[in-house]
Amino acid sequence: MPKAQRRQPRQARALATRAAIFEAATQILETEGEAGFNTNRVAQRAGVSVGTLYQYFGSKQAILAALAREENARNREALAAHVRAGGESPVRLAIRNQIHALAGRPATRRAALKAIMAEEGVEGIARETRATTRLLPRMDPFDAFVLDRAVAGVIRAAVLEQSPHLADPRLEDALVRLVETFTVD
Repeated sequence: MPKAQRRQPRQARALATRAAIFEAATQILETEGEAGFNTNRVAQRAGVSVGTLYQYFGSKQAILAALAREENARNREALAAHVRAGGESPVRLAIRNQIHALAGRPATRRAALKAIMAEEGVEGIARETRATTRLLPRMDPFDAFVLDRAVAGVIRAAVLEQSPHLADPRLEDALVRLVETFTVD
């Protein structure tokens, strides 16, 4: 299971503090890289004390893992709404969401992926992926496992390797073809 945040924000001010911490973390990672990223710098940039930061997050990795989980949850909500509305292919949209997660913030995305893997291992990644897969059309569980890991593996490799293919629209098309070809009866 993911490491629990120390304090769950409920009031508007606490939610704003959490959002400021996320934004500060992103700004630091994108301008200074992982070498400049630490809790003292995040607290300073967010305009909060280090003690306040630690009320919410136990470590810099916990900040990044929570930021990624929150974005993934928003993406799943959008996908679920899209599926209910009967719009564009849910497979294409799910793949697009994975490819463009934390769009425009590649350093944050890499660091967040590493943080989730360090904090939760591959099970953390698998849990997030299973939550999205449940929104897609039903298929054989074995086939779903193979496709899910194939798509996630390609995207994860592109993120960690800083591949230019991540920005190439052909990546989305290729992954959609992979899924659609595999699922044709």
